[in-house]
Amino acid sequence: MHLKIMCLSDEVREMYKNHKTHHEGDSGLDVFIIKDEVLKPKTTTFVKLGIKATALQYKCNYYYKSDKNNSNNKENEIVNTSFLLFPRSSISKTPLRLANSIGLIDAGYRGEIILALDNTSDQEYTIKKNDKH
Repeated sequence: MHLKIMCLSDEVREMYKNHKTHHEGDSGLDVFIIKDEVLKPKTTTFVKLGIKATALQYKCNYYYKSDKNNSNNKENEIVNTSFLLFPRSSISKTPLRLANSIGLIDAGYRGEIILALDNTSDQEYTIKKNDKH
């Protein structure tokens, strides 16, 4: 799978451009908080990430090719695919939880990626610009 990220501002683009903790073979990519935000206690807050994303993969058709000239055989066609948004393991050090546990981004979704964060605490919790989640 290949993930194409479109940053919605130059400032957000710089955050991802300077991302220093991604390594070949990593199973995911951190997303960044783009502005300081105070999350009220015992509430769910929708946090915009300032990015849109499209996941692409090769479509693999496993069937007998009886006709090499058959235009319906598109085994190397690139198609949109859905992808998942998981919380980082370090979220356990905070009172935050992803409201939907795992975010499913459908293959056809083209809007801004948004986190739904629950603050399970009785206190306000501040997320900071450039924090990774």
